[in-house]
Amino acid sequence: MAEPAAITEKPLVVSRFEASMLRMLRAFVPRNPGELLPLLPAGKLSPPSQLSADCVYLVKDTLAKGSVLYLARAGGWRREKHLARGQVSYGRLWERAPADDLGLNFSQRSLSLLVWLASGRPDDPAWSASAESLSVGDQWLLFLAYEALRETDAGAAFRMRAVFIQHGLIRLAFPEDFASVQSCPPLDFDSWTTGPGAHILEAIQPKLMQRVLTLERSKNEIGDWARMRQVGISQDRALSAFLDAVTRANRPDLARFLLRAFAELIQPQLTTEFWIAGLQGSGPARLTDRLEVHRQALSLLRQFELLHQWTLRARATGYHDEEYAKAQIWLADWETYRGDEAFAIAQRLLRQVEPLQLGVDPQSPTASTGPADQLQNP
Repeated sequence: MAEPAAITEKPLVVSRFEASMLRMLRAFVPRNPGELLPLLPAGKLSPPSQLSADCVYLVKDTLAKGSVLYLARAGGWRREKHLARGQVSYGRLWERAPADDLGLNFSQRSLSLLVWLASGRPDDPAWSASAESLSVGDQWLLFLAYEALRETDAGAAFRMRAVFIQHGLIRLAFPEDFASVQSCPPLDFDSWTTGPGAHILEAIQPKLMQRVLTLERSKNEIGDWARMRQVGISQDRALSAFLDAVTRANRPDLARFLLRAFAELIQPQLTTEFWIAGLQGSGPARLTDRLEVHRQALSLLRQFELLHQWTLRARATGYHDEEYAKAQIWLADWETYRGDEAFAIAQRLLRQVEPLQLGVDPQSPTASTGPADQLQNP
C-alpha cells in the first residue's frame, strides 16, 4: 500500500463516502467531551470498490487515538488496584499494565463494518461476521458502534444479528435492549476477562456501574409484567455468564463495578416497591407466575450470593497461600463498599419475593422459603 499523504505532509484527500465514514467513526469516539457529530450519513451512499490509503490511515489514526481517549476518560485515569499478569498492580491503566498488553488489533472486519454503516443501509445483510472471526479490537469497535447507534434504526438492525446478540460486553452494558431475544447463543465473556479485553473492562468500570444503576432505577417505570420478566431474564443471563467468566479467569477485581453499584443502590430503607411499584394491574392469573415476575425484577440482587461466596473463600485464604494478595484486593473492596451490610439487606429483599410457606409473614426478615409448587392460587 502506498504511504498516506500525512507521511509526506501533503493534504489528505478522501472521497465524499470516505469523509462521511470518518465523521461517523469520530462520533463513536469523540475527541472532545460533548462533541456532537452525525452518527450516520444522510441518505444512502454507494461505497467505493476500495478505500484510499489516506482514508485507511485516518481510520487507523482515529481508532488508535480515539480508543485511548475514550478509555482514559471512562475510568482509565483512576489510580486503582487491579491484577496484571497475575500480580497486584496499582496506578492508572497505562501504569498498571505493560504497553504490550494494552494493544488492540483491528482487522479488515472493522473496515468492512464501517463501510457497511457508512452506506446508510444498516438493514442490508451485506455485512456479516462470526464472533470467532473478530479480534478484540473488532469487538471493541462493535461495542462503540452499538453504544452510539442503539437508539437508531441501525441499533434495531444490530439486535437482529448473532454477533451482537452474543457480544458479552454489549449484553453486560445494555441487557434491557435484548429482553425480547428468545433463544440466546452462549455469551462471549472470555474475550473481556483476559488479555487486552480485561484492561478495557478495568477502564470502563464507572460506565458499567452507571448502566447498572440506570437500569435498576428505571424498573419501577415498567408497567408490563411480561416486559419486566424479559428484562430480568436478559439481565440475569448476562450477569451470570459474566461472573462465570470472571471466576474462570480468577479476576474478581473485574466485578468491582457491581460492588460499587450495590453500595449506592442498597440502603436499609429499601423495599421491593423500588423495583415493582410500576407494574400495572394484578398481573398473571397464577400466583407462581406473578412471583416469577417479582423474582426477575430483583435479578441483580441474586448475583450478590456469588460475590458473597467469593468473600468467604477470600477470608479463608491464609497469608502464605498463593492467592493471598488477590484475596486481599477483593476483601478490601468488600469492606469499602459495605459488602456485609448490603448482602444482608439484599437477602431480606429477596426473601420477600420468594415463594413462602403459607402462614408466614413475607415482610419478616426471618421468613423461610419453600418450593413454588407449595403455593396455591387464592
